[in-house]
Amino acid sequence: MKQTILFDTYTAFKEQSSEVIPALINTNTDVLPEIFRNFKYPISSCPVIVDKELTQKLTEVSTLIPKLLHKIPRLYFKDDAQEIADFYFDGDETIAQFSMMCQEKEVPVSCRLDLSLTTTGFKVLEVNMGSSIGGMEFQNFEPIIRNTHNILSNVNTGKQFNYRKTQTLYIKFVVEQILAYTQTNSAEINIFLVSREDSEKEYNEVAKNFFDALLKKELQRIGKRGNVYMDTVLSLKMKSDGLYFENKNMHAVLILDFSLNTISPDLFRAFIMNSIYFPDHLGTTFIRDKRNLALLRRLANENKFEGTQNELVLQYIPWTELVTDADVIYENETHNIIKLLKTNKDKFVIKISDGLQGNDVFIGKFMSITNWENAIENALATKKYIAQEFSDSLNLLAPNKENEWTPHKLVWGSFGFGDTYAGSWVRMSPVEKTTGVINSATGAVEAIVYEQI
Repeated sequence: MKQTILFDTYTAFKEQSSEVIPALINTNTDVLPEIFRNFKYPISSCPVIVDKELTQKLTEVSTLIPKLLHKIPRLYFKDDAQEIADFYFDGDETIAQFSMMCQEKEVPVSCRLDLSLTTTGFKVLEVNMGSSIGGMEFQNFEPIIRNTHNILSNVNTGKQFNYRKTQTLYIKFVVEQILAYTQTNSAEINIFLVSREDSEKEYNEVAKNFFDALLKKELQRIGKRGNVYMDTVLSLKMKSDGLYFENKNMHAVLILDFSLNTISPDLFRAFIMNSIYFPDHLGTTFIRDKRNLALLRRLANENKFEGTQNELVLQYIPWTELVTDADVIYENETHNIIKLLKTNKDKFVIKISDGLQGNDVFIGKFMSITNWENAIENALATKKYIAQEFSDSLNLLAPNKENEWTPHKLVWGSFGFGDTYAGSWVRMSPVEKTTGVINSATGAVEAIVYEQI
């Protein structure tokens, strides 16, 4: 059997299947929490199964890369505020100073790496940080997948499979950071969710209740109590003893909407004064910048990290450089990067430093020469793009929407919360339909990842 998303468990899965299983799960069911019913993206009824070796690699990359990103201001920029301002903030030194104040605290934040599994292993495509990272919600669909496949639900089959509950691990991580960062001795721990002013009230209430249930379960486990509150960021007020929503002391603020990037002076003061845990602080803004992948490789080539970290950075991050009119080293030879990109279109990808859902990603292999050269010129003019060696996904057989097993390209979303690997999920597109960008917003099917124990 050719390689499939079930890897070496394909035969066992087929032997355990007694009937034809639909390609996609039904999300219009009361088995799901209300907030996830009629989910907007299709979810495969067939999971991805990884062995211990792949799990170890996912664990390694998901915890190492975020940790090293925090070292860039010191190791690469020597904590020079003006250089950081020029590179990340269009020369605004005030914002740079605020960002450095936040970054210097080195507070662990939640992270999701987007990865491609290639013939030479996993490669980092981009880094997402903060509280508004998608994919954590997939534990809510896991019971449907498990009940669909006998091999997952029957513990007597001789095969053991683990599924990491990312959302539960996230709430656990947030509570741990609250206790470590704020040093609170309060028996009550409260979390504030920032909503947009134009959000529907009904949706906000459903979201708040869902996260409140997760929080209460975690707090009960450690002998504490608390609640989740939700409103706009301007409803938060700083007092002498902490940050308040109405008459309740808040211990963490999470922004669940990635498009919301405005914070209030009171929220900033509360974070600087160690009154709250706030993963979306200004220091996160430049750490998730894709250009940092190029900087990590430069630092690794100069052996600036410890032990095997330099080797691992170069292993996990594909060749990546800033798009500027400069000479670079590629395959041990010196090239002008603009000429290199123009003469080797199919080998490279150009990406904006801070894009979302595959926007402003240009894959030379899928573009005409004219459009590719236009993308290069635009990237050169804006100075906010990277060029990255194209990390072509392995072709893995998976069921398409018509339930036919065909070759697919995959992008893995892998979660790291501090030193904790919190699981992965996959987006996949049939080879014949992909244009290089594999994203839920562009029609990819999503799949849950189990680990073989």
